[in-house]
Amino acid sequence: MSHNSTCITASTVAATTHDIVHGWVHQPNCRGTIDIIWSGLFTIFICTYTMLCLNVPAQYEKPWDIICRRLFWMLVAISGPEFVLTYASAQWGRARDSVRAFKASGFPQWTMRHGFFADMGGFHLVPPDGPPFPVTSKHIHWLVIHNYLPFPEITSEEITDRSKQDTVAKIVSCMQTSWMLLQCLGRAAQGLAITTLELSALAIVVCSVMTSLCWLHKPSDVRTPIRLELHISIEQIRREAGDHAMEPYKQTPLDFIDDLLPSWSLNVQPFMRMPVAPFERPLPRLGNDRLPDLKGYQEIILCVATLLYASIHLIGWNFGFPTKAELILWRVCSMFLFGNTVAFWVFETSAAWYRIGRWQRFFCRIFWKSKLEDVEQARLTRESAKVPKVLPLKAEFWSIFPLACTYAAARLYLIVEAFVGLRALKTWNML
Repeated sequence: MSHNSTCITASTVAATTHDIVHGWVHQPNCRGTIDIIWSGLFTIFICTYTMLCLNVPAQYEKPWDIICRRLFWMLVAISGPEFVLTYASAQWGRARDSVRAFKASGFPQWTMRHGFFADMGGFHLVPPDGPPFPVTSKHIHWLVIHNYLPFPEITSEEITDRSKQDTVAKIVSCMQTSWMLLQCLGRAAQGLAITTLELSALAIVVCSVMTSLCWLHKPSDVRTPIRLELHISIEQIRREAGDHAMEPYKQTPLDFIDDLLPSWSLNVQPFMRMPVAPFERPLPRLGNDRLPDLKGYQEIILCVATLLYASIHLIGWNFGFPTKAELILWRVCSMFLFGNTVAFWVFETSAAWYRIGRWQRFFCRIFWKSKLEDVEQARLTRESAKVPKVLPLKAEFWSIFPLACTYAAARLYLIVEAFVGLRALKTWNML
């Protein structure tokens, strides 16, 4: 028995010694499924997390409320990154317009960072006859040029100090994003395939980069606004502004200057009779869902950017899928995604032109030049009279609603297939 024990010990030692590998061992020349999943998910998470620059929360909100709102917008950025890009481009456009307005009024020190900070609820007006409420750059500009409020003497550097951007997370995001892009380009150059998950991550990365460019000057994670003391009552300001300013307000007492419209929660949800949270009046914070009112080349750039995002999914046209049905579904959904984006821009541009009378002016310029001056004068009269806009128009809504439903179904399938397709990968996906 002692002899057998000695033999077993000796053989175990010999086997252990034999299994030891000396020196540097290279990684196997193939990828595992967990490598693909980890790389894709981590890229998507870190990219959407660091990209978001949400507006200043209400002062009574708890940390959990802020975390939930960020998680919600991260989910939006993953399921529909072009929507976040649309909101970001809207904020960029308003910040740029504010810079032009202040510069024309003799305040060149107002920068893009000031505009973003104001439109994210960074300034709260404190009137003597009511509770504090957030004001936009348009509100501040009107109050300043009418001598109700001194120009806010805050520098761009002071606003930057209030921003709590996570530098380490930004660096990690840039490194991971660069790695993902280089990996996809490198595999394409070598004739190697990428998976549908990597393609989906690439599309989100491209859209997130464009969103980050729009938010380049926007402060991040600001929790406390700057209070602007007003030494004249809101009631007197509204009375001196005219009869239209004395009408009951819906968002803030300064609705006659900027009513914070159009917005998803303030316009679209009530129109669709969707449940809407009971808003306080005046609003304690500015929402993150204000829709764009883009003009000229801004609209063209946003259109191209959203089409670029949708077209990336078409790259998977000839990818290897576990079944023929999944290949066909991917192709159909990719075409729906791209086609619906094109159709949306056609319908939305036509409706927007109708709302602002641009089609009428376009028609007069070509076929009826003698009426152009009358049409232009009628437009200026409507704008000066502050005629309320009905948004969205019924025809506009019902033309876009079917597109939104088919888009959502196609997008949902592409997300599901990005993961389900990993169950049976071709060998060239693993190299």
